[in-house]
Amino acid sequence: MTERTNHTLAVKTTKVEILSSEERLPIKVKEDVFLVRGAKRGAICDTNAGNVYSINEFAVKVIAGQQDDPEYQAQLQQMGLTNGERPVPQEVKRAEPKLNFVWFEIISDDCNESCAHCYAESMPPSHRKALGIENGDNPQILDPRPKLKVEEWQRLIREAFDLGCRQCQFIGGEPFVYHDGGKRVIDLAAYAKEVGFEFIEIFTNATLLNTGTIQRIKELGVHMAVSLYSSVPDVHNSITHLPRSHQMTTNNLKRLKEAEVPTRVESVLMHANQHTVAQTMIFIDELGFEPHNPDVLRPKGRGDNPEIQPDDEYLVRYGLMLGPNFSAPKRVFERYSSSHSCLAGKITITDRGDILPCIFSRDQVTGNVVKAGSLKAVLEKDPINDIWTTTKDDVLVCQDCEYRYVCFDCRPLSQGANGGREYQRAPYPRCTYNPYEGEWGGGTWKLDENGNPYYDETLKPIIEKVRSDGNLGAQTKGH
Repeated sequence: MTERTNHTLAVKTTKVEILSSEERLPIKVKEDVFLVRGAKRGAICDTNAGNVYSINEFAVKVIAGQQDDPEYQAQLQQMGLTNGERPVPQEVKRAEPKLNFVWFEIISDDCNESCAHCYAESMPPSHRKALGIENGDNPQILDPRPKLKVEEWQRLIREAFDLGCRQCQFIGGEPFVYHDGGKRVIDLAAYAKEVGFEFIEIFTNATLLNTGTIQRIKELGVHMAVSLYSSVPDVHNSITHLPRSHQMTTNNLKRLKEAEVPTRVESVLMHANQHTVAQTMIFIDELGFEPHNPDVLRPKGRGDNPEIQPDDEYLVRYGLMLGPNFSAPKRVFERYSSSHSCLAGKITITDRGDILPCIFSRDQVTGNVVKAGSLKAVLEKDPINDIWTTTKDDVLVCQDCEYRYVCFDCRPLSQGANGGREYQRAPYPRCTYNPYEGEWGGGTWKLDENGNPYYDETLKPIIEKVRSDGNLGAQTKGH
């Protein structure tokens, strides 16, 4: 008898049997071609060509050698997916990710804007004082520990590089508010460049840039990421709570474009701007930047507020996976089967030295560089490595899905959508696939009060409407 994991799972009020640990092993069909079994169906992942083929239960049994069908086997050989040899289950080895990306959160509390959805709950100190919360109810504000000095940031930048990291982003709060010892964010970026970082980016609202700063950014070869919430000034300003912020941001975007600074423009979808998404994408394109589909608001920080979440129709249109949209490059299959698709090798360092796996994972402190004495000492500990090596084999529902090794994942989103529970286990809330039925578009996955996953069909009518309209703003890719 095979051993099964110990959770129960309700789907349409029926109990289903989940995959055993043995059944979850990918089967090597030929060199770099794998069969991945799901609870109902299977997927052939051809990492040579990067293709993913969805197959039914019978085909799974044929490929696994449990059923005989010479005609189907011959067809697979003609497609180059098998070579007639007996398929072999492959043990998946957990990777040992190395540090490859750091968010240097040089200023966590302070920002010249006070965005309605801010995951870090940043705002101007004057706003906190006016609201009578200068000490705040935010744990960051109440934190009595001193903030890192510029020399400490330089040491951490150097240490991250020495540990093999070559990519970083400076973030806040608003990084251009940062100043210490006469140094600002651009000076820290210059130091990272001097040390040898190959990719350096500053994420900003761009309201505080000036001609001299932009020129220095260009000379350093630093990349920029800029938040723009709407093409409509009043809508953008209502989100940032800073008068004229739209004008300041767009003016500086034009200057960045003129200076040929590599810049990406990002937006967050929420209730306040949902009706302007399409025109905002056009506006970004007209400014000369590549428009990206908006990032649907994550329920974190001030964003954990139902009143500012987008309406369900916009969530479905821009945030949900409504059908298979996967590819299987070798690097993707190898990484996703052995480590986390997003978090592996990444950390955030806050302005008090806390190490987080992601900027959105505010409650997942895995260590502190001040207390530990070095970044290396924190990275050698189990907490961050356990998170780095979490795969969809560890995630409820996803572990029983045939697409688990080619599908992207977001742990902070999954945790936030499930009341802050089960950081490493909560099901991914933006997927509409039911691996126990082999069907797409019937609902989304959530945790019940006992921590068991269930298929919530609340959104099914809206999914059907959006599909029938054919007006899909964004179809989330598997990776």
